[in-house]
Amino acid sequence: MKLNRYLFIVSICLLSTYSSMLLAANGDTTTVTTHNQVIMVTNPSTGNNPYLAWGVFPSASTQYRKVILHLDYKCPPGMACGEWDYIDWVYLKRVGGIASPSKNMEFARYITPYGNSFSSTWHAELHLDVTDYSSFLHDSVEIEYNHTGYETNVGKGWLVSVYFELIEGTPVMSQTSFTQLWNGSFAYGNAADPIDNHLQPDTLIADNAATNMRIRILQSGHGNDNTGCSEFCSKTRTVLVNSNIVGQRTIWRTDCGVNPIYPQAGTWIYSRGNWCPGSWVFPDMYDVPVVGNSQYIVDMNMPIYTSASPSANYAVNAQVFQYGPPSNSNDASIEEVLSPTNLFEYSRMNPVCDNPKVKIRNNGSNTLTSATIKYGIVGQPESTYNWTGSLATSKSTDVTLSNLVAPTVGNQEFKVYLADVNGVSDNYNFDDTARTNVIIAPVYDSAFVCNFKTNNQPAQNSYTLKNSAGVTLYSRTAGSLTANTAYRDTFFLPPGCYRFTFNDSGNDGLNWWANPSGGSGFCRFVKVNNAIIKTFNSDFGSQIFQSFTVSNSFTGIAQQAQSFSADVFPNPTLGPVSIELSLPKPQDLTMEVYNSLGQMVITKQLENAQHEVVDLDFSTYENGVYFAKIYSNDYFVMKEIVVGK
Repeated sequence: MKLNRYLFIVSICLLSTYSSMLLAANGDTTTVTTHNQVIMVTNPSTGNNPYLAWGVFPSASTQYRKVILHLDYKCPPGMACGEWDYIDWVYLKRVGGIASPSKNMEFARYITPYGNSFSSTWHAELHLDVTDYSSFLHDSVEIEYNHTGYETNVGKGWLVSVYFELIEGTPVMSQTSFTQLWNGSFAYGNAADPIDNHLQPDTLIADNAATNMRIRILQSGHGNDNTGCSEFCSKTRTVLVNSNIVGQRTIWRTDCGVNPIYPQAGTWIYSRGNWCPGSWVFPDMYDVPVVGNSQYIVDMNMPIYTSASPSANYAVNAQVFQYGPPSNSNDASIEEVLSPTNLFEYSRMNPVCDNPKVKIRNNGSNTLTSATIKYGIVGQPESTYNWTGSLATSKSTDVTLSNLVAPTVGNQEFKVYLADVNGVSDNYNFDDTARTNVIIAPVYDSAFVCNFKTNNQPAQNSYTLKNSAGVTLYSRTAGSLTANTAYRDTFFLPPGCYRFTFNDSGNDGLNWWANPSGGSGFCRFVKVNNAIIKTFNSDFGSQIFQSFTVSNSFTGIAQQAQSFSADVFPNPTLGPVSIELSLPKPQDLTMEVYNSLGQMVITKQLENAQHEVVDLDFSTYENGVYFAKIYSNDYFVMKEIVVGK
């Protein structure tokens, strides 16, 4: 009876899915959820706890352009988040029904964060492109999420959702076959069982219709012997096809210090064997041209290594997907918007008010050499960026665009699209456009203070404040700071968009529990009257990033408006201009004039000034808006100067 009931439910779901697909078209998106807020805990007796669930996907007649796997992590209600950095495996098991044999196909790997310090409201959202597995995601599909580890399963775990975003359309390339290569956790450093025993060459015959062989490898290092291998040692892997090197890289990841999940309760900042706590193990892809019906020998080599106390291993999953030729010749896509966006994974580089960053990909058979990219806040004038380069088939690159993208009021929508590729219309335009929700960058006064205190390791710290043109206006260089010292750097800024970056080359911020000898410091923005604007978390890993705009206001400097006046005439001007200054007492003044890009074009020092007229000449400068910043130890004023009719 249970089997019949299951088949009845699946039949109804399939009928519903089929009916909805009758109206489907290129670019339409279907979402299939397999695990909906499932409480996942460990099984300490085995170290593995698989959670299996079925999803009803579109029928086999539906083609996918792209498939994105989404993973949502929360603390379970009434429970603490999981404590340790454990491997979570995501497998594609049975396809078609419960009587089908298991494929046991790993297609994603996630490492849980150190969640012991997370609050009940903590939430992380992640996504991963799994388009290579499109051909298997039809009709009834069983997905296994295996949560590993040995911590207590009482009162501690995760609330996990797994769902697939299936974007319909013509595949970039038609898949012809799939082959599983090496798969398992293999000892590394054991002289009695060297890893090469498990990574023997595999022989494949290219499909008759294949033109490309994609080798997809998930590899992460675990265990910790007397030299730190494999979690904390950097070893180089080589991938060969017919004895020719097609890929070589160190199995090492160094960007854990900018993890969007921060701070964590454990050693989250350490570089590791190709993984970070709270992040995917990202796959490596090697595309190799093939000739149909020809033989190819695929090999993977790790350096010979022997440990006195072998406990290291590499978790390896290597697969081969064979594809036919690209469907189009001139075909590119906007793969992702990295900024501006409200996506959790890119929160460390957002919000921004200028210089959007997008990822573009070449899906065509022709090398992508140019693309016209148009973008902007919806409802505001568009900007245009002309990209040039050389992007081979299936390759992608990040592109930093120019100009401001600051919303004027509230959070708004950002739109970017490809107007043309290689000087012609895109052969497939359904993935040429991307939209994101924009979080508005904070607005600060024209004068405020960066107040920071160094810890015991000041040589690791530096900062820059840059305008939208990339010009550094203020900075402190590595090696210039003194230990355990408080600094107050006052920023005087004309209206515009700015980026503040505070770096720690030790990747452990200004205060980290595992480095007590490093001491404790802080970094914050305050108004001139010391009212706190923003306090940054001292346990920030390797970088603080803050983008902001400046308004023409000076909150917290009450005496300025009352006792310091500056009159500009004529304004607008065709060239000559005079600035009349009046102060209540003599002061040494600094005058700096900036153009609209934030570049300083004039500077003057005035000694013992009280009632002064300063003459400037803009006859040789471009027409536009300029900002005169005039300040002393006690006073500050900003004046706008318009040059031109």
